[in-house]
Amino acid sequence: MAASIAFLVLNLQCSSASSGNDNSIAVLKPARLIGDCQDLGIDSDGDGLDDLLAVDVRLNVLLSGEYSLNGYLYDSRNREVGWAIDHKMLSPGYNRMRLEFAGKDIQQHGSSGNFTLRNLSLFYGNSDTGMVIADQLQSDFTTSAYNFSQFAVSHPDEMTISGSGRGENLLEVSIRRVLPVVSGKYSLDIVGIHIPPISSPFSVSGSKYGYAYALEGASLPNKPNDFTVAASGVENLNIGLKKMQGTYGNSSNIWTGDKTRIWVSHQAKADDHGLATTTSDLISPGIYDVKIFGDAAENETEIDLTMSVTKKLIINGPFNLVINTTGFPSGSYRVSAKALNGSFSFDKIDFRDQEGR
Repeated sequence: MAASIAFLVLNLQCSSASSGNDNSIAVLKPARLIGDCQDLGIDSDGDGLDDLLAVDVRLNVLLSGEYSLNGYLYDSRNREVGWAIDHKMLSPGYNRMRLEFAGKDIQQHGSSGNFTLRNLSLFYGNSDTGMVIADQLQSDFTTSAYNFSQFAVSHPDEMTISGSGRGENLLEVSIRRVLPVVSGKYSLDIVGIHIPPISSPFSVSGSKYGYAYALEGASLPNKPNDFTVAASGVENLNIGLKKMQGTYGNSSNIWTGDKTRIWVSHQAKADDHGLATTTSDLISPGIYDVKIFGDAAENETEIDLTMSVTKKLIINGPFNLVINTTGFPSGSYRVSAKALNGSFSFDKIDFRDQEGR
């Protein structure tokens, strides 16, 4: 059964207790960041370009449980380059967690030299049990020198679905990607994706039941609104999200603002067949950075990852959907359309990229 993603805003809070009869406060920390960091570039697909800049962070765990670590990478001019998060179960003793920054972020940023890891925060717990700050690293960590040209390049793109008709259709868009296993772990960075991934003009309305979208000749009601991630050949699956906050304008101006919200899912454990699945139906419109990561099953060298979005599409005449795939990973894309109650028909449909393929 798919485990539901229960997102939680990471509140800045910590546990404390009074000591003796004075006014002193003893801060209870289930773990402490030591600050012994190491960095390295990782070429996941063997093409000669680094897909990740990884920073390993050492910590001393006093209380076993689930921990989340996040931090930000800055260039030599104090400009933010990227964000990363790690989430895992830890036992008491010395441990390491890894922050993996997307190589395409560094390449697109265009800065070379030493980078700085800042705002390093360690959280204890998960979105189901509640999360508190375990520790924060006050000092910065400076990486080795890197040239932005040694990192992988991403290519923005758009695709178009057009047609005409009247009726209801269940539309599912899925992406399948094979990920390499590096040191027993897998990860995927998705940077700057638009939710919904639509460039056509549209309006949005939302409630506690989900978000609905209206376009010329078509509409997408609030249900279903399922976003599902499934990974096979794994021990677990984690998803972290970062979203820019602001006022929703239209598809060319989504969530402009100066505040950022961060969520982390609970950890989805794999079943006996090595399949871990997590689903959410309440992801709000906006621009997101997504981190998908976890531990591979023993002796696995590749992970099969599938991401899918399911929406109902109500057509009332000619329609033209321009799908914004900026930030989405390369892989096998699949679009399926199923008529509901026999009430839907396409006169024509085109699914092509900007070059007309």
